[in-house]
Amino acid sequence: MAADHPLVWSSHPQPPKPPAPEAGGLPPKGQRINVRRELMGRAGKTVTALWGFQSSDKQLEELAKALKKGLGIGGSAKDGRVELQGDKVPAVLAWLEKQGYKPVKAGG
Repeated sequence: MAADHPLVWSSHPQPPKPPAPEAGGLPPKGQRINVRRELMGRAGKTVTALWGFQSSDKQLEELAKALKKGLGIGGSAKDGRVELQGDKVPAVLAWLEKQGYKPVKAGG
């Protein structure tokens, strides 16, 4: 057995290649994310909306999950946006800056 190969219990001389990592995890740090408060079309309920991500749907879901857990609020990720329950714009801006993103308050 060659010294550069670890012991492998198979009949093939080369060890199996590890599986390729899936595209996942949080979106790349440093990207701009727009944040604003919205009321329209929600029966008077206020939500904090985030959009402008350059990431996969899985990454968006994971960012939404981390935001909800970090801020202790409910919400969802859909249609390339994250919507959080309530008017939490200042808290979301602070959380995103702390995580390394570049949040921008959109609207008034």
